[in-house]
Amino acid sequence: MRRVFLTITCVIATLAFAQNDASLYLKLKGLEPTDTLTLEWGATNKTTSPTFAQQGAKGENNFSISLQEPRLILVGVKGYAGEYEIVLSPGEKASVTGLVKKKRNEKHNDVFFQKMHANGAKHQAAYEKALHVYKQHQDSIDIKVFNEYKDVHRFMEKAKHDNNEEAIAEMYQTMHGESYIDRVMNTFLEREHFLYETVEKYSGDFMGPLLLLRLAGRLDKSYQPLYDKMGEGAKNSAYGREVKEEVYPLTLVGTKALPVTVTDTEGNEKEVSFYGPGVKYTLIDFWASWCEPCRKEIPNLKLIYERYADKGLRIVSISADAIVEDWDESLKELKMPWQNYIDLSREAIKQYNVQYIPKVILVDSKGNIIEEKLRGKEISDALDKLF
Repeated sequence: MRRVFLTITCVIATLAFAQNDASLYLKLKGLEPTDTLTLEWGATNKTTSPTFAQQGAKGENNFSISLQEPRLILVGVKGYAGEYEIVLSPGEKASVTGLVKKKRNEKHNDVFFQKMHANGAKHQAAYEKALHVYKQHQDSIDIKVFNEYKDVHRFMEKAKHDNNEEAIAEMYQTMHGESYIDRVMNTFLEREHFLYETVEKYSGDFMGPLLLLRLAGRLDKSYQPLYDKMGEGAKNSAYGREVKEEVYPLTLVGTKALPVTVTDTEGNEKEVSFYGPGVKYTLIDFWASWCEPCRKEIPNLKLIYERYADKGLRIVSISADAIVEDWDESLKELKMPWQNYIDLSREAIKQYNVQYIPKVILVDSKGNIIEEKLRGKEISDALDKLF
């Protein structure tokens, strides 16, 4: 669901709040004494720690959150997928009641927040209404497609149940199957059109860019016209600034890869340079132990390293972890056979404009950045051409 690091002060169960602090009182049934409630930023692709506040669950929980402007907060239970969303503003004293239900299985653990009711958060009703209307519209599209192609859905479900990939491929090649694919593709245009309508409706303030990030996820240059139509209040909000960074991205390509000061596996600070004698190309890999896409990238980097390390490739991984123990544990588990450092000061992350992780930067033998934001096959393709 995350990218520059943000610093936030969190004080639990304080008696007095700073002027801009928002207080969040949670009274949730269904929690166990061993559960831990977590708070994290919502609707952001920026690189933040996975949580900015957490505490052991009990009958009643009080959080104090330092805010400069309205922000979406995700309330979760540590170790479970699922969250409750609430929009808080500076100075608000919000209370939330509800029921928590947990479901465990072999693959993952889920948590469901039910009968949730919030008081004291002035933007919450508008936010929930916008999400509800949007979801209803998307569901209506799915229902229409299902009703039009019931026979295809039934056939596909049976083929999937039987693990009959050949039957699925044959269905897609029939006229009816091709018609179904065309219909599904057309729904993407319908969904995008309604997304634009939803965002434009709220484009006068922070809610517009908030909904865009929340509903669209990662953005690209195709969203520039939508951003351009937003009012100044929207553009100047935290979410508006993030949208701008994504749709009008800055690039490091063509600049020099300057040295950074980071911490090595022995706990020593070290200045690291990304080019030098015997090094033809360097991959700078920004990642974190809690970032699942980062972890999935490691096997790919291992293959690349095995193929090109003897030919002059160097990989330097820099962790965005805030907890050294989490980083150490992941290094033991993942066994990454190249240089590994942790950026406890966040200086390297700021210097290399790391808004999203994983972020892989490619540097040549003269220290010039020649590629950035590489992922998956893009990395091996770039190196195959160079070597």
